[in-house]
Amino acid sequence: HIFLEVASLACRDAGLDPFAMPRDRKTGVYVGHTGGSTRIGDIVYSTGIDEAASLLAETGPGRDLLGESIGDVMAEVVDAVRCRYPGRRPGEKLDLGALGAAQIVHEALQLDGPFLVVDAACASSLQAMAIGARALAQGGIDQAIVGGASYCKSDSLVLFSAAQSVSNTGSYPFGEAADGLITAEGYVALVIKTLSRAIADGDRIRAVIRGLGVASDGKGKSLWAPRHEGQVMAVKRAYPDSTDLGRIEYIEAHATSTQVGDATELSALSRFLKPHVPAGHRIPIGSVKANIGHTLETAGMASLVKVVLAMEHGVIPPGSTCDELNSEFDWHNGPFTVPRGPLAWPAHSDGSPRQAAVNAFGIGGLNVHVALSEHVPSAAPRSIAPLAVDEECIAIVGAGCVLPGAFTLDAFFSRIKSGESAIGPVPADRWLAARALDRFGPRTWHTLSDRGGFVCDFAYDWRRHKVPPKQIAAANPLQFMLLEAADAAITDAGGPEAGLDRTRTGVVVGTLFGGDFANQLQLGLRLPETGRDLRAALSRRRVSAADIERIVEAYEKTLLDRMPALVDETGSFTSSTLASRLTKTFDLMGGGLALDSGDCSSVSAVSAAADMLRQGDCDAVICAAGQRSLDLMSFEGLSLIGKLGDGDDSPVPGEGAVVFVLKRLKDARAAGNRIRGIIRRAEVQSSGGAPRAAPSLA
Repeated sequence: HIFLEVASLACRDAGLDPFAMPRDRKTGVYVGHTGGSTRIGDIVYSTGIDEAASLLAETGPGRDLLGESIGDVMAEVVDAVRCRYPGRRPGEKLDLGALGAAQIVHEALQLDGPFLVVDAACASSLQAMAIGARALAQGGIDQAIVGGASYCKSDSLVLFSAAQSVSNTGSYPFGEAADGLITAEGYVALVIKTLSRAIADGDRIRAVIRGLGVASDGKGKSLWAPRHEGQVMAVKRAYPDSTDLGRIEYIEAHATSTQVGDATELSALSRFLKPHVPAGHRIPIGSVKANIGHTLETAGMASLVKVVLAMEHGVIPPGSTCDELNSEFDWHNGPFTVPRGPLAWPAHSDGSPRQAAVNAFGIGGLNVHVALSEHVPSAAPRSIAPLAVDEECIAIVGAGCVLPGAFTLDAFFSRIKSGESAIGPVPADRWLAARALDRFGPRTWHTLSDRGGFVCDFAYDWRRHKVPPKQIAAANPLQFMLLEAADAAITDAGGPEAGLDRTRTGVVVGTLFGGDFANQLQLGLRLPETGRDLRAALSRRRVSAADIERIVEAYEKTLLDRMPALVDETGSFTSSTLASRLTKTFDLMGGGLALDSGDCSSVSAVSAAADMLRQGDCDAVICAAGQRSLDLMSFEGLSLIGKLGDGDDSPVPGEGAVVFVLKRLKDARAAGNRIRGIIRRAEVQSSGGAPRAAPSLA
């Protein structure tokens, strides 16, 4: 709702009436947002607590000390949780997922373009803007609402604390005292058009995006550690004309207020910019995180708005709140200065535009750099030339899959050719149907059916890419389903002989944000709350304090052994890890992101990948789609809204991973790739409801 309000204000600022948006303009909505609503965590908890509490019976102390009363204790815990969080009601549709941030704008403003949310960690909002900008340039939409929405939940604080990346003292970008980020929330929306259309429409143009550089770090020391190489590449790609580098007058850095992160970013920017900066000149540099904290998904967009306002007011604000600058960077010989007070930034007397830059990167090495300028009609950038018809075609040169009953393309084709079904009851190791199945009618915490297309018996071979088995055991299994399918797709494309330039190969993953892993994570995050209810139930039975702690400790260990998401070390709590796992494993530096557009996520990924290729941002894209969202939470939700039953004609949910290697058709032909198919068009649009996909293949 907050983002809808902000998007409506952006429309009014652009001269549009949010209650009467133009019907002759296709408007897309692209939002950097990952978390969804806090309430969804409450519902996950109340739905999953029955099975979670049942694990008490698997603990030695619980069985030994409670005996036959253990069932009553479990029931008390479940009742206490569900009293606080009543759950969903039959027929009630709750838009609590991340996609709602974009969907609510689409529906309230009655738009007819695509809508989706993007997860590229802290670069999410700028990646959302990049998708919208490419769609504009390719003519898929006429205008776009792009933005970021970040709500600060306790979940985030716990996870960032576990990663030792938060501060308890303050936000000091570039400072010697910087000891971690301060998480914040924020909502930003922009209305963007192609420059030529904005000029033709007579719009007030607040700024011009001159370049968008996207890159990923490739392989590094870990999934988390930032690398100079990827950040430098993002900057380089934003400036096709390198002479523009010498005209940058201000840089709004990502600068999260961490020692290593800030020094790495400063070093990367300095390494690339210094040769283009006149001797003795210092570029002012700052970070909005000194003022408002780190707005996570919205961070890049918050920085961009700061720069636009600075241009309009002719003032460069103070760059940081720190007292002493980070000693890990050579400020004396570097090209930057951190303003201690406001600096005048007047318009140029010769009529040339003031130019600035915005930098952002997310965990997993997902980097975006924006070259920004004020609008001066006489100095407007050239419009992008239309591409030839043949270049608009995209070739599928490799494919791989992990699907129910079929972990290879050959196995999949054999199954569908024979008409054999892989649909079956829920496996016992996923969730307990006996505690939830109720075919007499939809009820909260129950399901009408336990049948689905489950991926069973899939085991990722850790030796193939040298992933520690302990890391695999605690991470989101979808990471490794996608990794397996991507490995097969790259091999299918020719492997080392596929002609893939790793520096220009990107990754796009279409998925549903959340799913089984995120729900298990929620149960881990709520362990302190469960522990309080368990202690209260045990106290009422006059169990000694020492025995209570033995039981609670054993229960917590059992739950984390069964649902280890809380102790995951790979960042699986964010869907962007699905993309960064691929970029790092295969050493790809063309950028990476995950997106969610509901049931059309896979085709939205194809559409975004095709635009990346047509725009020339990449020469190849690992285009992936994956879903692992078949727990009781999913089945319960489908049952309650009437989309699940136990009849032969009832819909059956499924899961899996599919990966394509995509190239421009002319490049695939030139490289001699086997072409499995040609994508002539991939469009996702909507009219007052869910997105609809309209792919055109050959």
